[in-house]
Amino acid sequence: MKLPVMTIVLGMFVAGSLVYAGFPEGWDANSPVFRGPNGNGFLPKATAVTEWSEADSQNILWKVALGGPGWSSPVAWGDKVVVTSADQEVRRVHCYNAATGEQMWLSEVPSIEGTTDDYELDTMDPRWDEIMHAAATPATDGKLVFTLFSNGQLSAFDLADGAHKWSVALGDSSFNTYGVANSLLVYGGNVIAVFEGDPSIIAAYDKASGKEVWKSNRSGATWGSPVLAENEAGRMLVIVFADPNVTAWDAGSGEQVWNQDVLTRSPEYCVGPSPTVAGGVVAVNADNCGIYGLNINTGEKLWEIEDLPDGSGFPDGASMATDGKLLYQYFEFVLTIINPADGEVVKQMEVDEFATYASPLVIGDKLYLFADHAAVVLTTGVEPSAVGTAAMNEGSDSTPAVAGGRIFIRTDDSLYAIGK
Repeated sequence: MKLPVMTIVLGMFVAGSLVYAGFPEGWDANSPVFRGPNGNGFLPKATAVTEWSEADSQNILWKVALGGPGWSSPVAWGDKVVVTSADQEVRRVHCYNAATGEQMWLSEVPSIEGTTDDYELDTMDPRWDEIMHAAATPATDGKLVFTLFSNGQLSAFDLADGAHKWSVALGDSSFNTYGVANSLLVYGGNVIAVFEGDPSIIAAYDKASGKEVWKSNRSGATWGSPVLAENEAGRMLVIVFADPNVTAWDAGSGEQVWNQDVLTRSPEYCVGPSPTVAGGVVAVNADNCGIYGLNINTGEKLWEIEDLPDGSGFPDGASMATDGKLLYQYFEFVLTIINPADGEVVKQMEVDEFATYASPLVIGDKLYLFADHAAVVLTTGVEPSAVGTAAMNEGSDSTPAVAGGRIFIRTDDSLYAIGK
């Protein structure tokens, strides 16, 4: 059923918010960080099937039991897909052959001083108490893989064989009862981490040695992940959404470039979604608050949506996706499509599946909406049409990774590979 809709004429926007010059060869053909190579839920060079069914054995290439809990998304590069798991005592990094599902290596993260190994999660949800120990998605540059766990430990492993390279304790996470969920970035010679703990920081560490390159204190609680985007001056920014501000730092130096207060409707928020950049606009959405668009160069607030036309709301965890021209928010049964230039809601429509914490993805020219045990695949644009559906036996709240024509989906117990 279609819900009330406002239609406007769309302008053209620059499709890529992240320039791949200076990134490792193969960056844009893989899923090296959370939500694809540009961190926006946009994988323009990727391809994927639009139908799969576990009951009918349709397009399920393989499925493996992980043997450990976690909420982190997979990352994929070449012939490898990596995911993390953890409980209060043990933290693990799993690597599988992307084509066959064969385990290539399994590494246990060594304990180091300064981490919060004895902390306890207190989320009032037994399932979260299990999965939040490994909530941050790792990152890879094709040679190393970087992990962050809720005990505050940042580590690096050799992607080829799983050999441990280095580990750093970022701080005390004992008060962070929801778990450290901020995923990692890779830029130049560094891995960039946002840490929600004591201290609350954003910092860059040398990929080869783990030596601190720069570190900045930051304010505001966040469980969202940072994104990389280039402004019109060619400056690469790390953008973080943390109650109540959206803040941009220079990715090379750690200098704060701009800071904008956006959350004004309530005295307290729990920020989970990550920023999405389209057409020079940084867009963020927040539960019980709204959607905001900021100028990427100055941080100036360009527009805000406090209420949607159909009366639906905003997610507390799932980020928006983009195709470079439009923003796509999926919450409960409703898909909302927004023009990033001016914040106009150009369409709302109901879909048949109920959204989870998994963020939507634009894979090639198709929009993938991930539900619990299912997915809905639509065309992109202001008039989406259904082109496929999917169903699995296990539910998932993790955002998939896509590489080599395959979709990798992490459930509570398993890792799936979807494709032909």
